[in-house]
Amino acid sequence: MNGNDQLRTITSNDVARVADVSQSTVSLVLNGKWQGRIREETARRVMATAHDLGYRINQSARSLRLGSTGTVLLVVPTLVNPAFAAVHAGAARVGAQNGLGVVVFPLSAEDGFGPFPAPRQALDGVIACSLSAEVVSGLRGGLPLVVLDDAPTPGTPAVTMDTGGGMAKALAHLTELGHRRIMHLRARRRAWTLARRAEVFDQCTLSHPQVRADHLVCSFLPAEVRERMVEVLSASPRPTAVICDDDNMAMGVYAAARALDLSIGEDLSVVGFNDLPVAALSSPPLTTVRLPLGELGSRGMRALLDLRNGTVNEPVSLLTELIVRSSVGRVSEDI
Repeated sequence: MNGNDQLRTITSNDVARVADVSQSTVSLVLNGKWQGRIREETARRVMATAHDLGYRINQSARSLRLGSTGTVLLVVPTLVNPAFAAVHAGAARVGAQNGLGVVVFPLSAEDGFGPFPAPRQALDGVIACSLSAEVVSGLRGGLPLVVLDDAPTPGTPAVTMDTGGGMAKALAHLTELGHRRIMHLRARRRAWTLARRAEVFDQCTLSHPQVRADHLVCSFLPAEVRERMVEVLSASPRPTAVICDDDNMAMGVYAAARALDLSIGEDLSVVGFNDLPVAALSSPPLTTVRLPLGELGSRGMRALLDLRNGTVNEPVSLLTELIVRSSVGRVSEDI
């Protein structure tokens, strides 16, 4: 090649000429459709030639031809919480099996919904996870949409988790161990799943008059939780058990208890939500409601694939599980 040839963009015609095949053969090979049509020896020669020449498929032209960009947007409230990384991993695994990549778009709870990181025409669909109804309504607009961990709405595929059932299991476990002063540490964010936990907590405690229930609204940040819970645990009478909307919030309760020389599992019982890696590694290990976050993402991606093929799936609710560890104990008579 001369200098001008090196600057020129390599095309599929160049690959065909050097490999001594037709342009249609190149197209079949490089788009993975050669099996049963072209000899393996020829296909290997075409792929080797394309590699040697530095040929790259024009993704924009391919998207126009196939009607697919290969990109799905996963909209989450934040990237700070590793729970959403687990959701992304599940969605990305199924997406990769079907030729789709998943881009995560975090929202700021204070800023509300911002612009897409790419034009809508550059997306194959949107998966909205743990968002408020107002934000979800802003995502509608011609794109296939699936909601996760949110209230089902007619015509929109939804995959939820039985977080209310998880809250009921946590409360039942605590009351069986004699706890009567129980606090719900609620996350300061608007989301159906969090509202559902609060609703079940209130319903369950109202049905048990002997339980003195209370709640505190706080951010997900352990530092703020620590500061607020030091005040709560310094009062008398203090709660004997705290149920947190998130495992990271539970770590803030742990810090507050340590600051007041309270023993987790003996002086104070703590329950979290999600079963993040920190739960099993904390000291003592944290009792928590395990949410099937990876399955949530994978089921959501499958629902989006079905939606793109014209099938609107019925809402699905995934089971949750109470993982009992040593952060919860029986109430001492002197508390």
